[in-house]
Amino acid sequence: MKVGLISDSHDNITNMKKCISYLNSCGVDFVFHCGDIVSPFTIKIMNELKCDYRVVFGNNDGEWLFLKQASDNRIFKPPYLFEFDQKKFLLLHEGDIAMLIDKSVDFVFYGHTHVKYKFYKNGQLIVNPGALSGYMAESATFAVLDTKELNVEFIDVDTI
Repeated sequence: MKVGLISDSHDNITNMKKCISYLNSCGVDFVFHCGDIVSPFTIKIMNELKCDYRVVFGNNDGEWLFLKQASDNRIFKPPYLFEFDQKKFLLLHEGDIAMLIDKSVDFVFYGHTHVKYKFYKNGQLIVNPGALSGYMAESATFAVLDTKELNVEFIDVDTI
């Protein structure tokens, strides 16, 4: 299964549209956003995905009610545990507890730091896709994960 990973889009409409277009073109099966979308008009772009998605609130997300409405109730307070394709996914915004998560969870995704990161721990994969916005980051990134091969590809928005 191919999974798209996004975080910290911070209302960067241009990058969000590029990212969603790319994820649609490569045929991802599911998308997770690790928070800091910020405004309801930005989350509406995620509704253009050809697959389902889940999002957690970040520390900069302010309009919780309208974000829930615009996402059709696919945004949740972290930590958010989601089971899909016989795998367990834990979605966070801040990753300070990521290394403490029990190995019964297959994948742990978080954002907040704006730094892309991947780490394998006892069969568990922990990933931060970086900041889609590119703000306070080396570059604007997101990631695509192959859950069978445990391969994570970080994509720089400026290269697509």
